[in-house]
Formats: sequence, C-alpha cells, structure tokens
Amino acid sequence: MKGASELTLLLAALPATSSDEAAHAATLELAERLTGASSLALFAAEGEGLRLRAARGVAAREASSALRLETAQVDEPGPLPLGLDRLLAVRHADRLVGALGIGGGDADAPALPALCGLLGERLGPQRADEEVRRLNQRLSVKVFQLKTLFEITRELAASGEEVGVVNVALSTLMGHLVVSRAALYLASGEGLTLAGAKGVRSTSARAFSAAASAPLLALLERPTAVEALPPGEPREALAEMRLATVIPLRIGARPEGFFAIGPRISGAPASDEDLDFAATLGQQALAALDTLRLQRVRLSKERQDRELQIAREIQGSLFPRGCPRLPGYELAAASDSCYEVGGDLYDYIPLPEGRLALAVADISGKGTPASLLMASLHASLRALAGSLPIDRLMARLNRFLCESTSPSKYVTLFYAELDPASGRLQYASAGHVPPFLLRADGGVTRLDRGAPVLGLLEDIDCEVGELQLVPGDVIAAVTDGATEAQDAGGNEWGDDRLVRALQARRGQGAAALLSGVVEGVRSWTGAAGCTDDLTVLVLKATER
Repeated sequence: MKGASELTLLLAALPATSSDEAAHAATLELAERLTGASSLALFAAEGEGLRLRAARGVAAREASSALRLETAQVDEPGPLPLGLDRLLAVRHADRLVGALGIGGGDADAPALPALCGLLGERLGPQRADEEVRRLNQRLSVKVFQLKTLFEITRELAASGEEVGVVNVALSTLMGHLVVSRAALYLASGEGLTLAGAKGVRSTSARAFSAAASAPLLALLERPTAVEALPPGEPREALAEMRLATVIPLRIGARPEGFFAIGPRISGAPASDEDLDFAATLGQQALAALDTLRLQRVRLSKERQDRELQIAREIQGSLFPRGCPRLPGYELAAASDSCYEVGGDLYDYIPLPEGRLALAVADISGKGTPASLLMASLHASLRALAGSLPIDRLMARLNRFLCESTSPSKYVTLFYAELDPASGRLQYASAGHVPPFLLRADGGVTRLDRGAPVLGLLEDIDCEVGELQLVPGDVIAAVTDGATEAQDAGGNEWGDDRLVRALQARRGQGAAALLSGVVEGVRSWTGAAGCTDDLTVLVLKATER
C-alpha cells in the first residue's frame, strides 16, 4: 500500500483531461500501481449501459471499443470479460458516469475510492458534454424531420389521387431510412389492402383477408420485426417480399394499417427517431387519404345535388303553370314532394269543344325512379287524352305501363273529363284514393267507379262513372299522402278529417279549400314531417 504523500503525488500526476487516449492510459497505469492488478479497464456510461474506453494488461484481440456492459454489473459479483473480477463505480454528483474494472489485483486498495472520485470529477463533465452533443444531434435530426414532414405534407395535400399520396409517402420513407423496398398496407372491412409497394416483386405483393389480418392488427402496437410477428399468412408474405420491419399506423387507439420496410442498406438498425418519423409520415399519409376520400364524397354529393335540382326543375315544368279559367268553375291544385323529386302528378288537359281533362296520379315508390315514371305517364296522358273513350284510354295506359316498367311498378290514377257547359263529368279511378264529392246540399259521396291499379295486370276492365255538377258542388282529388299522413304516434289523418277540413271552408273558393286540406295535413304530421308525396286538386262549381 502506498503512503499518503506518494498517493497525492500519483493523483497529481494524472493529466488535466481524460478526454483522449493518453489520459485514459495514464489513469489505468496509476490504477495498476495502486492495486497491482493484471488487467484493468475504463468504462464510460453511455445510455443505459457502459462502453469500453481503454484497457490495460489485455490482449489487443480481446479489447474492443464496441464492448458494452450493463450498469447493473457495477459493484456486483459475477463473470466479467477481459479477465476482470470487479467493476468499481465512478460517480459524479451521485450519478453513475463510468466504471473502473480490476482483475487479478487488490480491488480494496485504500486509494481506489479517491481515484474513482477524481475520475468522476473528470468523466462527469465529459459525459455531460457528450449528452449535450447527442441531444443537439437528435434535435438537429428532429428539425430536419419536421422540415421534411412539412414539405411532404404539402406534397401529400397537392396529390389529387390516392396513388399519388401513397407513392410520395413510400418514396419519402425509403429515402429517409435508406431502404430499398417498402410497402403500405391499409385496414378495411375486408382486411388489409396493399395500398402500394416499391422495390417488391409484384408476384409476392398481395392483400390479406379480415381473418388473417385481425390477429396481426391486434398485436401491432410498436415497430416489430417481421420474424417476430404471429405465425400466419401476413408474416409469410412479408418475409417472401424480403421486408424486415413492420411499423404500425394508428389514429388514436384504432389500427389503420402499417408500413413494412426492408433492411437498411447500411445494415444498421433504424433509430427511434427514424421509426417515429415513419409513424408520423404514415399518419400524414392517412390524413391525406382521408381528405381525398372526403373530397370525393363531397364532390359526389354536389353532383347528386345538381342532378336532383335539374330533375326537380324538369319535374316542376311538367306541372301546369296555372289553373285554367272556366266559366262557372274554380280550380286549384298543388303537389309537394317528400324528397327532392316525387312521383305524384296532376294535370289539366284542354280537350276539343271546350272540354277539360283532369288527372291526379300517384306513382309507386318515391324519389328519382318514381319521378321518371311520372314524366313518362305525363307524356302518355297528354298524347291520349280526348282521343279515346275513358275506359279504352285506361286500358291503353295499362298496357303501356306493363310493357315498359318492371312488375313491381304501378300507378294509381284518377282521370276525369268535364263539359263546363253542361256540368257533365265522366271519370274513372284506377286504384286511386276515391275523390270526395261534397254536394251543395251537404251530402258527401266518393267517386269510386273505375279499374285496378295500372301496370300490374295485363288486361283490366274499367267502369266509367258519370255525374252532373251543380253550383256549390266540390270535388277534391288527393293522393294517399293526404289521407295516410301520420302524426308522431303513427295515427293517420284519414278520410273523416279530410272531409271536415273541406266542410269547414266549403263556403269559400277552391284555393281556400285546397289550403284547408294542406294545412290540415301539415298540422297533423307536425315536426315528424311528410312520409309521402302530397297532391291535392279541388274543383268547385259556381254560379254560371
């Protein structure tokens, strides 16, 4: 054991810095003189472990600057490399900054604590400087990655197609991680879809079914080596494509797919920063793809809205622009579609000798299909009205509908021909809601002569009804959107309420009678709104 004065001189002989090879060698030489050890090593703390900085008394082939030990081995017995028996902690401000390894000597030499303390004073600032340099390097990498992500985000946003987004994402990923192959898989209801791949043989690239994908997506929470994936089709396919690592892409806790990349060209593993960059890039790509899908839905909705608006305008042009003026009669009609376009129809058709045809029809179904059939029926009615007796007209329309529409489509139709001069009215109701006839003397009857609905049966018999109108008589023809209108409880407005609405205003004109029916229906349905198209036509006989 050395004396105190000699120890002081030995410690003072240490170089002023331990940042180079000469300083490490001098430290180990001093430790050898203090302990008589046959093998010595100096380690510096690095991350969660210890990395060899210098060795003495060890064959050159045994010492490697890449040698790393666990910090848990400090001051603990156990087998150690390089012929070392023990690792002595080197601390600075109660923080482990390194270790001194001793083998074949006196590890309890009295001067060793002082030597380790002096090493700590010198290794501590050195490690702090190294950590600052590493943090600066990581910060520089982060700044570079953020700039890259910012630029890529603009490129992704500018890509007008999904394939463009995928190509930009894969090219950026491969360039940043320096890999020669990569693939992007996206989750869907059918499983995992291969959105795109680069550097992969097309014969190997394929999608995965929902059954094969579910176990993989459930386990993927962090980057995982392909060989560590659960056995199954995805692992086999990814290995066949020579992809090495899977990087999960998530939105919140929901898995949305993954990047799969090949090994880096340098052979070095990807750093945490690189994997974070890949995950963030994937989220940006997912956001860009979602934006494109939303834009596509929006454009489709706008196109549908334009088409429906055009259809509504066309359908509106089929209705009469106004009510004809007939001496001794008042007419009023209105039609309100439940959707943008509907399947109800009303029309006034001038006939020879001053007569007038009246029509109210209801096409089965709602919306655009019903509106198309309504337009066809409108053209047919206009072409046939007045050219045939009513029973033959109904038969002709029925054959036309049977031949030109599907078996599930049909039409209900009330058709009448009025001779204003005589007050004579002939009519037929083909499966339609029988119109209401309110007589001037207070009686109420229904116009129920006619035929079955049109378009279902190839041959129909039609019975034509006839009546004489006198001043004060009112005819109200409606579709079932009036009589079957429901309140919030599912109760129908019904025939009786419709008659009462007419009787309440029977002393008024046709327009007021029409308003009474429409207002009654709207009041009955309330906030629930309509469930069917509503059409009302009112004819009132007045003094001639």
